Amino acid sequence: MATFTGYIAEVMERKIRVAPSPEAEPFDGIVFHLEEPFPEETPLLVGQYVRVEHDERMTRSLPPQTTAHRIDVL
Repeated sequence: MATFTGYIAEVMERKIRVAPSPEAEPFDGIVFHLEEPFPEETPLLVGQYVRVEHDERMTRSLPPQTTAHRIDVL
């Protein structure tokens, strides 16, 4: 497992884009597909600082994509 820490730049259905800074460009960061739907108790919002645990297998697309196994809001 690997981790990526950054800011949520975009929230989509069953995926989020996390970038290294809040002012990120559309191709900065990584798109994480969520294994499970968002938990209602802790909604993920644009601008939150998070640490995402994921496997190291990523697509070669821009931005790269992978599956998130755990997301911690910091």
